[in-house]
Amino acid sequence: MTDKIVQDGDYIIHGMFCSYFTKKLETYFRVKGIPYKFVEMDAPGFAQSSQKVGVMQLPLIECPDGSWICDTTPIIQEFEADPSLLSIRPKDPVAAFFSYFLEDCFDEWLWAPALYYRWAFPMDEIRRSEEFTYTIAANGFKFPRAILRRILTFRQKKVHLKANGITSPSHARHIEELYLDLLDLLQPVLKKRAFLFGDRPCEADIGLHGPVFPHFANDPTSQEIMQVRAPHVFRWVARLWSSRPDELETTDEIASVPDDLKPLIQKFASEYLPYLVANRRAFQQGEERTQYTQGGLSWDVVTAPYRVYCLAQLQERYQALSADEKLKCDAFLPEEAVSILGGEIFCPPEMQNVTAAKPAQLDGDGVVSRHWQKKSRFEKYLESSRMETPSKRLPETKEEGSNWLPIYFKHHRAR
Repeated sequence: MTDKIVQDGDYIIHGMFCSYFTKKLETYFRVKGIPYKFVEMDAPGFAQSSQKVGVMQLPLIECPDGSWICDTTPIIQEFEADPSLLSIRPKDPVAAFFSYFLEDCFDEWLWAPALYYRWAFPMDEIRRSEEFTYTIAANGFKFPRAILRRILTFRQKKVHLKANGITSPSHARHIEELYLDLLDLLQPVLKKRAFLFGDRPCEADIGLHGPVFPHFANDPTSQEIMQVRAPHVFRWVARLWSSRPDELETTDEIASVPDDLKPLIQKFASEYLPYLVANRRAFQQGEERTQYTQGGLSWDVVTAPYRVYCLAQLQERYQALSADEKLKCDAFLPEEAVSILGGEIFCPPEMQNVTAAKPAQLDGDGVVSRHWQKKSRFEKYLESSRMETPSKRLPETKEEGSNWLPIYFKHHRAR
């Protein structure tokens, strides 16, 4: 009998090199020493692979035994239970809670600024829209490349700026400041030590890497800001990406939550948790839009069923702590956050017992989009039009010393 969970052999990550959650999972696999190959998805691959898991999202993981899994957070939670691999989950219950809490905050609350900095500025949108025509939009749309770039840019701005409530200069400024505040909070922490909680990374580091590495540290505008304003954050990006289990085994395990993380925890707790409550209320009332107030501004955003699940998970983990452990947690949290985490849990049946192999089904048996919403017209078109088109992408090894090269470079390299 064995408790081993991670399968022997190569996993295949189907995703995008510049994708938020693809990079997060790649980082986790590298830190854990889990062998994998990488498929840079084209349009047919994305449409067809989504049918395997029931969600149109990135990344999608093909396991060595041929099964498929998705959603980076439950993947990490399940793999951390494998005793044969280096553990990055803190054993201390309070540290484990805040590692999970920050991972969820970074996943969901940094989504808006990460996408904003990518699509709000001409230099950034030109770079990524051009790249998308060779990757996720390739082999599926028969438009001249210049027109396809315009279509992609329009779609991304509509979905990731307007749908996230960024509808005025004041809202845009608020989102801009969220990134700048993040850098100012991270810089002194990462100037002192290698990772957020100590000399070994934890789930919070992995969650932070998702928005920071492919977006903030690589999209031109946010990258230039980071290099000057927070150079130690920039150094942390490369440190985590290059970390391997044999290097980390000799480091001390995380024993507690460092006091200097309190400002970071308090900021996310005071902003993210009240939003989650508003999102849950809208979901319960059947509202497709969520209204809430923050930073002196009224926000109107798309209701995200997935984030109802996120709030329930945070509450369950907090409420499972002992009375003494809760007191230690409360010392890091604003009063309102303590009240929210200790409040009544709402988790409808379809959101219960979710695993990496079984996401919630909120649209009958149909495939849903990333936040468990019904698919958009664009996603429906992609799904219906690309199902019979063969993908042109094969798994590649992305490791030090390999021959991996970006698709854009391979297309344009000197002959």
